[in-house]
Amino acid sequence: MMKKKVCLITGGAGFLGTNFCKFFLKKNFTVICVDNNKNNLKKLNSQNLQGLITYKCDISNNNKVESLYKKIKRSYFIDVLINNAAIDAVPFKKNEIGQKFPSVQMWDKELDASLKGAFLMIKFFGEEMAKRQKGSIINIGSDLSVIAPNQKIYKSGYRNYIKPVTYSVIKHGMVGLTKYFASLYGEKKVRVNMVSPGPVKNKQKKKLLKQIENMTPHGRLGNPDDLYGLLFFLASDNSLYITGQNILADGGKTII
Repeated sequence: MMKKKVCLITGGAGFLGTNFCKFFLKKNFTVICVDNNKNNLKKLNSQNLQGLITYKCDISNNNKVESLYKKIKRSYFIDVLINNAAIDAVPFKKNEIGQKFPSVQMWDKELDASLKGAFLMIKFFGEEMAKRQKGSIINIGSDLSVIAPNQKIYKSGYRNYIKPVTYSVIKHGMVGLTKYFASLYGEKKVRVNMVSPGPVKNKQKKKLLKQIENMTPHGRLGNPDDLYGLLFFLASDNSLYITGQNILADGGKTII
């Protein structure tokens, strides 16, 4: 009997992460969900999904990620690492003096959860893949990894709100992280790619949704299942010669 592949997903108990976990379970993977939100983990665990293993971990902390790596290594080798963790950088309203920027504390918190977290996960789990000379790392980005946010739609959709600068910095930074490790691990047969979805329908305001739909050639927002085929392809041996790529799944939003 063929041994199941193991897929580790950070931010695995959030909206996209939960959907990713369920998809890879259906594809007969053992799925390890890592998340720092205990309420989301409790909700996910309550579903009693067979083949799912969960860990609570702050992936922005080097010592905690190292401890997580040592725990997981006792039982599993990771075949696929999906760096999905992020703090949702929701649009925020300018304050009474016109402040347009997040606090330094929020800047650090958001970059730590995403960029630093992805780096630390690759530092430990990517190195193990390199030693074994096999594996696929998939970083989750955004259409805002290649374009700037159209602030007009946030100002009108949310009444003078703006999309935070942190989101663009993180997603553009993830492109650099992807290309760097793709180059570093190339001769070790470890692929590193990035999947960048356009806006995915969740709980956005109707006015904002309509504006984004009108800007997208496909005329709709994305759904988690629009990403499944691409993720599975990059996780499989069918993508052995593909690395360092930022692949957009945005309904054509970035081409116009």
